Amino acid sequence: MESDFNCEAVVLIEVIWVIVMLAAGAVWVRRDMAEFRRFVRIKDSLSRQRTYGRWIATTFAFFTFASFVSLWLAGGLVPFDPFPQAFDQANAMLKLPDRPVTPEMLFGMAIGVSINVAIFVLVQRLRDKKSARDTDDQSPNDVDALIPRNGREALYGIALSINAGFSEELFFRLALPLLMLHITGSLPFAFVFAALCFGLAHAYQGVRGVLATMFAGGILTLVYLRTGSLLHVMLLHGAIDIVALFVRPWARRVLSPKSAAPLASHHKSEADAA
Repeated sequence: MESDFNCEAVVLIEVIWVIVMLAAGAVWVRRDMAEFRRFVRIKDSLSRQRTYGRWIATTFAFFTFASFVSLWLAGGLVPFDPFPQAFDQANAMLKLPDRPVTPEMLFGMAIGVSINVAIFVLVQRLRDKKSARDTDDQSPNDVDALIPRNGREALYGIALSINAGFSEELFFRLALPLLMLHITGSLPFAFVFAALCFGLAHAYQGVRGVLATMFAGGILTLVYLRTGSLLHVMLLHGAIDIVALFVRPWARRVLSPKSAAPLASHHKSEADAA
């Protein structure tokens, strides 16, 4: 009887902590959206670098602290396990059978990469034609403001990507799902809930950005459960952000120099002003 009471008390504390996190997260997201709107209008590079630095510090502190408390409540802090035993059933269902890599597999992977590149080029061309028909004012999207504009900003961009890969994956792929599993007993609900929260945490990117981030969160969840490696998804998340901040703008300039020209001139004028 006493043990049942203790279990109920622990679950109640966990529920209260989730409510506290959701409330704090809502306030944080709202402030993040307002700060991003201000960031878009910033002209000088030094102010942009300070904002990058503040984002790195606040997101690291918020998600790391939330992860620490959530893991402690769910019993996953000591001993720390980056892939808890509670996730083993999902890993067994999703894990691919071990088999050697064959030339046929490599050929199939090459075909898949080629198709993805072709689709990217086609979509980019279609976007260029549409933007050229719609308007002559080809101003950059708000999210493009995140793209570093000089070497020092690039260092902050890399640090921002690494920090996001570490702190966000620690929370959204491990700590939050484990806590929700401890509360609800449902592993699918725990990871779906975490993916939804992951998307909403990026509300500053707008509705499309939230939906895209939720989708990315689902993919990262599948990778995590299939590989059983938190480090893999941390590295993958960081790589995705680096691609978005560095590789995608470079590809846009190479594949569509006309559509990239307004963005490049926009960045250059602001860099000169700084």
